[in-house]
Amino acid sequence: MGDKRLQPPLPRAERRIRVLHDDVTVDCYRWLRDRKNPDMRAYLEAENSYAEQATAHLTGLKAELIAEIERRQPSEGAPLPFEVGPFEYFQRHERGMSHLVWWRRPVTGGSSEVVLDPNAFPGAEVFYSLGVFEPSDDGRYVAFSFDLIGDERYELRVRDMAAGRDIWRDSGRARQVVWAADNHTLFFTRERTDRRHHDQIVRLDVEVGNSEVVFEETNERLAVLVRRSDSGAWLFLDVLTTCDYSTYVQKGAAEVWCLPADEPGGKWRRIVRRELGHEIYAEHWGDRFLFRVDDAGPNWRLVCAPIHDPSPSCWEEVVPHRDGVTLEEVHVLERHLVLLERERLRPRLVSRNGSGGGGVTIVPDEPSCTLRVGLSAGGRYSVARHPFRNSKLPYSVSSFVRPDTFIEHDLADDRSAVLYQVRIPRHDAAQYVATVVMVEAEDGVQVPISLVARRDRTSPGPVLLKVYGCYGIPSWPAFIAARLSLLDRGVAFGIVHVRGGGELGRPWYKAATRDRKRITHTDLIAAAEGLVEQGFATRDGIVIEGQSAGGGVVLATAALRPDLFRAVVAKVPLADIVDTELDFTMPYALNETAEYGDPHIAHEYQYLRSYDPYYNLSADRPLPPTYVDAALDDRQVLYYQPARYVAQRRSCAADRDPELVFRTRMVGGHTGATHGPGVAEEAAFRMAWVLDQLRCSSS
Repeated sequence: MGDKRLQPPLPRAERRIRVLHDDVTVDCYRWLRDRKNPDMRAYLEAENSYAEQATAHLTGLKAELIAEIERRQPSEGAPLPFEVGPFEYFQRHERGMSHLVWWRRPVTGGSSEVVLDPNAFPGAEVFYSLGVFEPSDDGRYVAFSFDLIGDERYELRVRDMAAGRDIWRDSGRARQVVWAADNHTLFFTRERTDRRHHDQIVRLDVEVGNSEVVFEETNERLAVLVRRSDSGAWLFLDVLTTCDYSTYVQKGAAEVWCLPADEPGGKWRRIVRRELGHEIYAEHWGDRFLFRVDDAGPNWRLVCAPIHDPSPSCWEEVVPHRDGVTLEEVHVLERHLVLLERERLRPRLVSRNGSGGGGVTIVPDEPSCTLRVGLSAGGRYSVARHPFRNSKLPYSVSSFVRPDTFIEHDLADDRSAVLYQVRIPRHDAAQYVATVVMVEAEDGVQVPISLVARRDRTSPGPVLLKVYGCYGIPSWPAFIAARLSLLDRGVAFGIVHVRGGGELGRPWYKAATRDRKRITHTDLIAAAEGLVEQGFATRDGIVIEGQSAGGGVVLATAALRPDLFRAVVAKVPLADIVDTELDFTMPYALNETAEYGDPHIAHEYQYLRSYDPYYNLSADRPLPPTYVDAALDDRQVLYYQPARYVAQRRSCAADRDPELVFRTRMVGGHTGATHGPGVAEEAAFRMAWVLDQLRCSSS
């Protein structure tokens, strides 16, 4: 810490007593939920001021880190172009502009034209996040969405390229969009106004401007998604049981409907009923539908069925269920079927030809990495695409030491070509080593950790461990240039693949939900202890980091074993789980009972109550130094969830816990700044604070 005379702020307390299942809790800071209360904002600003003063001694280190981050900005290039119909769409840097500009040019050659310039949106100079960028097949229209605040209320617009203007807009909460094959009908998902789920599918005829809801899901625990098959011939409507809306993962659906893409005004046909009780992902190949289904086991198998009768009685097995191998994704080209599989942590792409015979197998060199098929526009809800009518499959690989590398593999002659690799100035991958180690959990299960460090790092040494471990969402290694500043100062970095995440398939996720959720926390404890026992980490040199639900994980874990961790980084943490689950007006609260349990049920409440970060704070349980942040416009973890935790924790300590640092972003949302100096500043502040805790300030 810096100046010991500093006094952390403490907001006023307004006691609110609740009795539930004969358990009495006292909440003094519920009033922070009131955004209109000037005392609320004054408190957040006071905390921001304290954070700056308490870390004033790190000003030089922060400046040094910012300079390093800026020096490592990619030296050239922009995201790869992708083709839709007769055009190739690409982004270009414009001098003096904050954001890349979208352009297009004819595939057959010709002049380029501007499609979308985000810099023209009022407010984009402060915050800008792309939702989708989807051209129609013929290029006449482009659907795009954007968020200028950080609250993820994406405004959807349709631009008529022939007229050169926007002809339709929806200021609601649009998510995924997909064009029908007639080039003027757009389907998109619209979220409920209370954000419990985006439960409507809307059909829009852009030529006449008429829109109508064609599907509405009334079960608030379910979500809906609309997409188009790889062949382009079919539209699929998925009814999902998951609250993960990312487009990087093919999610299994409880129910699937289909519609020919060239008949957008037709009647949707249900091809998978939710009464079947399985999760299914549908695709189209030739004269058949393909189904990735979990009926034979949690690792999925692949079956096919005739389009006219895709009922289970007509299923034929294409790829069987296999123990230890997860079938994660299915991708279809005209003459090739490509499967993304993962054995333990290592991914591979396996192709089959149209006759069902074996083909190419592609295995990245890295033991644990991020592998994505196709090219994406890069929006929050953009869908990666790949050509259908040829044999060339684009994919990308990113790891702890390898910057994003885009590769095109010709499945017909089994040859690869690197299309583009992000080049980071002064980065020498040979100076770093990535590996996977295993540690034993308290119940004997082996838990993997993906690790990276400099080759010349002295072991044991300090380590920063990142964790998520919720909703079955996997966390894979990816290259982050800013992280090199930690590695170059002797701090290793690792991702602990705890149960509750999806890295090892659905059983790995289910093993730590509801009344088994504490397994996520004990797995993290086992990882830290295991790295000490294996001589990789020093006992006083372990920092744990988590974001969102992962932030709640690290806060709960630190409360279990405060002696084990040198410090804790909790970014926009879900810090008051009980209150979140009790208040169904909060985003995703109802669906999250599947993860944490239902506090309206007595025994589930007692279990949840036993580890809830907010209600397990006390004066006799000192916690490690902790960094917490929030965002005023965050709509995933609302700003007052971390704020209440910090206020309660300060009130429990006689000295107000001066080693607790709390920052609130007054601009931006859940994932932080989108561009400009704020990106480097946020990363440098956290790293400087971590290095200070570890006493590792020199590179």
